[in-house]
Amino acid sequence: MVQRLGGASVLLFTVVALSTGNPLQSAGHANPVESSKASATSLVGDTMSSTNNVPFGWSSDYEVAIVYITSAWTEFGDARSSAAPLGIIAENGFLSYCVRFKTKLAAWAKSLQDKPDVSEIVKKAVTSWYRAIDTLSRDNWHLPSVRTLESFRKQFMTAYKHLVLNGAEIYEKSNTENMKRDADGFTRDIANIMIGTLKDILVKSQWAIYSSCYV
Repeated sequence: MVQRLGGASVLLFTVVALSTGNPLQSAGHANPVESSKASATSLVGDTMSSTNNVPFGWSSDYEVAIVYITSAWTEFGDARSSAAPLGIIAENGFLSYCVRFKTKLAAWAKSLQDKPDVSEIVKKAVTSWYRAIDTLSRDNWHLPSVRTLESFRKQFMTAYKHLVLNGAEIYEKSNTENMKRDADGFTRDIANIMIGTLKDILVKSQWAIYSSCYV
């Protein structure tokens, strides 16, 4: 059922294998990407995370994983075609990620309001982040007009950039080490959800291609 991959196979499997088996861990746990013999970012150089000085040590490696998991979608044919059902699979996955992200962000924002050691600056920043996400959800998440694997590859990359840059802003505004760890942990947990979603889209796309061969 696993589709043969092309020239990017080695690097793709390097980054994907790092997140298989056990989910990528939250803050305070070992990062299988960081502990690997060769960090994924050492194979590709600068990333959006590194050029924007994102303070999370795991961010660049997760970004590389996202790039190469979504790059594997091109192995299923024309990623820009809207004729195949693969775009629908990607859309459903993206919407699932967005809903889970919004739900967890709302819960996090609410939990911070009850913590006296969290500064008002941080509380307001997280609340503002949630309001921006709520507004985005009311606008149907700015879904692309044409649902293709390529359009959702771009959507996920934009979503990841939004996640880590906003998470980094909360981190930098944090006035205690506990809050910094909280911001790192929350951002990383959401990144784990995205990685899991992308892997699920990959598997479902493989299955759709496999099934179509026997129709």
